Amino acid sequence: MSSTKADTSGHVRALDTAGHVRALDGVRGLAILLVFLYDCLRPEAGGPINYVIRRICTAGWIGVDLFFVLSGFLITGILLDSKGRPGYFSSFFLRRSVRIFPLYYIALAFTFVVLPMWCRWSGGHPELESKLAALSADQVWYWTYLQNWLFAFRQSWPEPDYLKHFWSLAIEEQFYLVWPFVVAAVSLRSMPALCLAMIGTSVAVRTGLYLNGYHWVTTFAPTICRLDGLAMGALAATLLRTDSWRDRVTRWSPPIAAASLVGLFAVDKVWPVLANDHVGTHTIGHTFFAVVFASFIVTARTSGERSWLARGLSNSFLVLLGQLSYGLYVFHRPIHKFVLGWNLDGLPAGLRSYAEFAATLGLSLLVAGLSWILIEKPMLRLKRYFPRPDETRDSSNPPPAPEAESVQPTPDPDYHWPVREPKEPRGAEVVTSLR
Repeated sequence: MSSTKADTSGHVRALDTAGHVRALDGVRGLAILLVFLYDCLRPEAGGPINYVIRRICTAGWIGVDLFFVLSGFLITGILLDSKGRPGYFSSFFLRRSVRIFPLYYIALAFTFVVLPMWCRWSGGHPELESKLAALSADQVWYWTYLQNWLFAFRQSWPEPDYLKHFWSLAIEEQFYLVWPFVVAAVSLRSMPALCLAMIGTSVAVRTGLYLNGYHWVTTFAPTICRLDGLAMGALAATLLRTDSWRDRVTRWSPPIAAASLVGLFAVDKVWPVLANDHVGTHTIGHTFFAVVFASFIVTARTSGERSWLARGLSNSFLVLLGQLSYGLYVFHRPIHKFVLGWNLDGLPAGLRSYAEFAATLGLSLLVAGLSWILIEKPMLRLKRYFPRPDETRDSSNPPPAPEAESVQPTPDPDYHWPVREPKEPRGAEVVTSLR
């Protein structure tokens, strides 16, 4: 077995190589599907089936928490595997820039420049022009990835809310900006303590804000209040790269995931933590979700392609959603607003919300697919000019398979993800490729 540990030069050995872990694409797909359900579907009809769907939809906001944990897990893994090597900082920041910035800033330019110009030239959309003018008054916050702090200071979501969902993109970008310096400065041995301190800080700040009467948006949107998800993912990535913890984490993640998921639904029956404005959510709820999601991700990452979890997450629909997740997240909310403007009053009330959801999903997949082909994939080709340090080692220290680079980005077409199969009955470990 290839172990994961720090060598004498201070490098961190990456996880065992071989294979694209398709299941982690599915994790990303599950996260964006939950967000879609929350933002775009509210069944209006009665009946037990619609009741269950409604409950799932109203809890779909936790998809963002899943994104945060997955981001902390993947980004920390990349940084640990590259730590101490030439190009550690430059490679990371350049690769992040070509993946994140083009689509984000094109979306902002369309919202703050193209649409207002079109409204003025057409002269037939005064209401839209007025809303865009109100949104544009705060555009500097969006251009600088600080909009989540604006919402927190105002204790409210923006109105109009076309770009409301960009608050989480701001948190992700702030994390990308700071975390490489933290990982470079902190030893592998000290990383778990740092992650636990970050988790405790988030819980303390959220609880303090809530007890002092601040609106729940102020406990929901600031970066410091959402560090526990990112830190829980980082903790999982660190422990999987530590000899003394790796086997224990791999062995205990499945039962922890199952027990915490059952516990989550049990607690929600008496203390509705799945409601995003409940006191339980804004004190310890997000941390509880982070435990569930971190153990879930580790299980998906290490269980191998033959496990029931990997097979479920590897279905084509979830993988497609995962591959297009960045574009889907950026575009889905304004597209939903556009669909809501359609006249669907002729449909039965029980079908209208489903029709709106289907139209939003279909249009979002179309736009996200075009974005991938025309914007994202061409920009990703630039990454070959600044490969990750762990991809350029000498032949005496062969490179590991890289983890995928973040929650927002989709993997490059030639990415290989590491995976470990379960132990054979004789105790021998098998590493196989999923391709």
